[in-house]
Amino acid sequence: MIKINFAGIRTFSFVDYPKKICAVVYTPGCNFKCPWCHNWKIAYTKNYSSMEEIHVLNKLIYLKKRISAVCITGGEPTIHSYLPKFIQKLKHLRYSVKLDTNGTNPEMVKCLIENNMIDYIALDIKAKPENYSKLIGKNDYLFFKISRTIDILRNSTIDYEFRMTFVPGLSNEEDINFFENFLKDEEKGYITIANSTELFQVKRQYSDFNINKLILR
Repeated sequence: MIKINFAGIRTFSFVDYPKKICAVVYTPGCNFKCPWCHNWKIAYTKNYSSMEEIHVLNKLIYLKKRISAVCITGGEPTIHSYLPKFIQKLKHLRYSVKLDTNGTNPEMVKCLIENNMIDYIALDIKAKPENYSKLIGKNDYLFFKISRTIDILRNSTIDYEFRMTFVPGLSNEEDINFFENFLKDEEKGYITIANSTELFQVKRQYSDFNINKLILR
């Protein structure tokens, strides 16, 4: 039997699932190495306290009296083959499930949607394709996979959103323009400004955005 470990759980959140109070489950590891990542310890180090699946599920069984939803985030959850089976257990507990993803595993996303295991997806758009490597800390060109995930969402009936983190010093106005032009009229697009971490110092030179479709949060 595969031993499944998580990077932790936050038992109460008002902001991680639209219109629902949720718990947040963190998966370890990521196929990106974003230098500005605020979850960098669980994304690309081993410097965190792991939690076995049984302990996560026991907490969620107890929390069912108070909350109705779970957000799965990371790291990048879709790099883990155990994700569908874990989500099945959440659905057996009658939780609504939201997935945060970078979009690089379209096959996993398609599987989750087609098997009715997911209720909401938040997909990160890091930058315009030409600027992706700077934001994700790798030279791998993965936007073709992200584009496939975008198409899967757009051709599904699932509720979803797109979001971008603007990183002063790495992001630029062209990234914002790309994101706004990319969005369809009925789609939800959000943008936030990155905060400094122990590894990356951001400059606050961008405080006012010339945005039309995007919502700053």
